[in-house]
Amino acid sequence: MNLRIFRNTIAGVIFLSFLWAEVVSGSEEVPVSLIGIRDGTYAVCVDKSLQRLYVYNGRKQVTAIPCSTGMNPGDKKIQGDRRTPEGIYFFERIIEGHRLPDMYGWRAYTLNYPNSVDRALGKNGNGIWIHGRAIPLEPRDTKGCVSLNNSDLQALDPYLYPYHTPIITLESMVTVDEQSLDAMEALYRGFVGKWINAWQEKDIGTYRACYSSKFHDSLKNQQLDEYIAQKETTFSRYKFISIFTHGLSIVGTNNYVLCFFLMDYSGDHFQSSGVKYVYLENGSEGPKIIAEEFTPLQKAPTWAAASEEMKEQQNAAVLEFLDVWRGHWEKKDLDSMKDLYLESFPDRENYFATKQKNLDSYRSVSVDLDEVQIRRSGVYWTITAKQRFTSESYGDFGEKTLMLVSTSQGFRVIQERWEKLDENS
Repeated sequence: MNLRIFRNTIAGVIFLSFLWAEVVSGSEEVPVSLIGIRDGTYAVCVDKSLQRLYVYNGRKQVTAIPCSTGMNPGDKKIQGDRRTPEGIYFFERIIEGHRLPDMYGWRAYTLNYPNSVDRALGKNGNGIWIHGRAIPLEPRDTKGCVSLNNSDLQALDPYLYPYHTPIITLESMVTVDEQSLDAMEALYRGFVGKWINAWQEKDIGTYRACYSSKFHDSLKNQQLDEYIAQKETTFSRYKFISIFTHGLSIVGTNNYVLCFFLMDYSGDHFQSSGVKYVYLENGSEGPKIIAEEFTPLQKAPTWAAASEEMKEQQNAAVLEFLDVWRGHWEKKDLDSMKDLYLESFPDRENYFATKQKNLDSYRSVSVDLDEVQIRRSGVYWTITAKQRFTSESYGDFGEKTLMLVSTSQGFRVIQERWEKLDENS
């Protein structure tokens, strides 16, 4: 199965997508499956035609290993057809060899076949693993699993992370030049950004437009209309929705593209973190979502380090906001400062009119913040700090409290208060 990249001009913008139909001309360097994988993230590609398993670190090949796949050619459709499924999978758990029949060798890594796309297409079956073997390796002699010599499986182990390392099984790998791959990556990153922005803005029209008419939620067995109706109910329940993402990776197969990333979702005071998997089809209107999955962070400990990085980035963003807020105040740029406050901020216009009147009487002001603390509850972030205000004719000292809400435009002040303190007490 091969690949076509085509370009259409829409409103003067080059729109790039691809279909797996014919070989791309030009230099062939990188597997097209590795659309948006960066150094430090591993991916596994299984080429059934060559009976080879390849490991990549980002877009760079690490190793190639002989393997064996299903006895029968083609994509797996039903239980017992002895075919290896073609798609993108993740391993969920390890079964050690002493708990398995001898034929499975050193150990087995269970894959999440059928995934959401497979179930939407009516595929069934189970027990698709990557495993070792007790007999010499022969091509195409499994019941659908991917089998390796025990020593090769042991060499593969350091690159396999549950719910993190994509295992891409293909009839045949296709390669393209990195420039084409970069263009694909930009397309899908832009789509994910648009979808998340619509989600945060509770823009149900734009949100729905990101979904294919073929969409199926296999968890609740819902088609698109039911799914969107439920989302609309959720949108109405929350005053604010906030979504942070980290570590977006993008991989592809013959039939779909998968975007997966760490997601921090909150609605008002509710918050959850986990790994989001978004499956996309390519059509004449561009990418559309055909299926989704979500794995809670407690089930995916490999993402714990990324979660800590995201928390650090969130706190850094809050502190950056605070520095910008303070800078506007010191410059007496209240128009820019007011933009950092929600329109629903209590008596916003009068608040800034009074502030402007006070600042007009000073040539210069200084605002120093110390002992800054940050607390979070869902979409709400509370900053407390010791604040010293100084001008040539007036000064005060107290505790400043800012409550921020995370929006698609960034943090915004929703509440503010100040309490005078006796610094000598």
